[in-house]
Amino acid sequence: MLIYRLFLTAEERQTLEDWRKKYKSHSPKLQRIQILLNSDEHTGRRPAPELAAVLGCSTKTVERVRRQFCEQGLAMFEPTPRKTRSDKKIDGRVEAHLTALLCQSPPDEQPRWQLQVLADRLVELEVVEHISTTMVARLLKKTNLSLFTARSSG
Repeated sequence: MLIYRLFLTAEERQTLEDWRKKYKSHSPKLQRIQILLNSDEHTGRRPAPELAAVLGCSTKTVERVRRQFCEQGLAMFEPTPRKTRSDKKIDGRVEAHLTALLCQSPPDEQPRWQLQVLADRLVELEVVEHISTTMVARLLKKTNLSLFTARSSG
């Protein structure tokens, strides 16, 4: 197990002190700030188990925060970029295919479409690689369609 030793610069310490005043007591960022301030070798580092007990977190959390600071510095507090909506695999094209399927008669003389049959048909038609019945239900709800209204026209 590696032991990460922190030597905060005066600037880093001041920044952390300023942030400590800014955040509310229940903020996860405040906990990380307190871990770093109490892990500084210049002011007397507290052992991880002792620090964890005082702050009400696990020893692993203390070790993880120390490691993260040694690897990233104060950049560890910057928000991580989230995936954009353009990454999604279900788009208007899938919704259009689903709508078109619902306009057709259900297979095998069934009175109405089943979610699993719709999902299987979308995969079979190579509209998507995989789709769950839950996602099919969400799409139906989103497009205001219902399996009860999509009955056979014949």
